[in-house]
Amino acid sequence: MNKQTKTMLLTITAAIAALPLAGFALAQTAPKAAPAMTQPLAQTQTKNATQEPMIKGSILLPAEQKGVEMTDAQESAQYLKLAKITLDQARAAAQAAVPGTVTSIKLDEEDGYLVYEVEIGTQEVIIDAGNGKVLYQGARDAGDNDQDNEMNDD
Repeated sequence: MNKQTKTMLLTITAAIAALPLAGFALAQTAPKAAPAMTQPLAQTQTKNATQEPMIKGSILLPAEQKGVEMTDAQESAQYLKLAKITLDQARAAAQAAVPGTVTSIKLDEEDGYLVYEVEIGTQEVIIDAGNGKVLYQGARDAGDNDQDNEMNDD
């Protein structure tokens, strides 16, 4: 092998050996990618695949105690004591948001908060049981059809 070939092979070998080091050095000095644009937290928190927002009402219900079971009647009585607005006020607030005939209304818990769940046609309206504000309105879930002709005045 002549001197020129040896020099060329040595240069190629050195270049191949240096490539990983050069790539690492380049990766360390490359400018960082700009962070992705994010939506405000309130818009990104959802509770399931149907993209319903997390409910944040004004009356936080007490946490359930382990080993203590309440009957539906006891739970309803507790909810009635905590509610600051009446069933009629909740109905009026829901109908102001979604005109129509109320087919179901129920004082219930949603994400740990006390709310009125009001159904008007194919729409669901969630009213804060503390101040009467509309917390959510949208299409009713397909699984809610069992209450279409039932009025729940808990």
